[in-house]
Amino acid sequence: FEGGFSGRSNKLVDGCYSFWQGASMAILDILQSPVLSNNNNNNDTNTNFWDSGVYSNDYDCPFGVTRQFVSNENTKDETGDSMTMDVMKLQRYILLCAQDINGGLRDKPSKPRDFYHSCYNLSGLAVAQHVLSPQNYGHDTLGMVQPTHVIFNIRIRRLQSILQTFYN
Repeated sequence: FEGGFSGRSNKLVDGCYSFWQGASMAILDILQSPVLSNNNNNNDTNTNFWDSGVYSNDYDCPFGVTRQFVSNENTKDETGDSMTMDVMKLQRYILLCAQDINGGLRDKPSKPRDFYHSCYNLSGLAVAQHVLSPQNYGHDTLGMVQPTHVIFNIRIRRLQSILQTFYN
């Protein structure tokens, strides 16, 4: 098991699918995950329309884009949520196999780097590191990327800025 995703059966793993399939699985996991607490102080189990599945106390947005951490002794981690996919193996594939020694990311070790695969490998890495159960493969801070929204594939801060501009 390589840790990455392939586009269809009997095909090799391709780094861009870390976002295309990883985000799709994350969306399904978000829909199945109870919202323990969000920025609207609404403690129901229905997911917010803008819910990114990213837990953070650093962002302040009235639209419930991020979730607040809630301590719960009965859960195995701070959020109590988990992903269907193995996020540590996906991160390991991206960081160890998809990186080019000269910079940039590629679809698989035998291929050259390019902008398309760099974009979607990094987006998949953000999903694996931040959605539902924040985990990081390797060093605690050096390998971290900014969280992105799983549907729009833009950084959380940018989405919050857009929502505050157009919905206030």
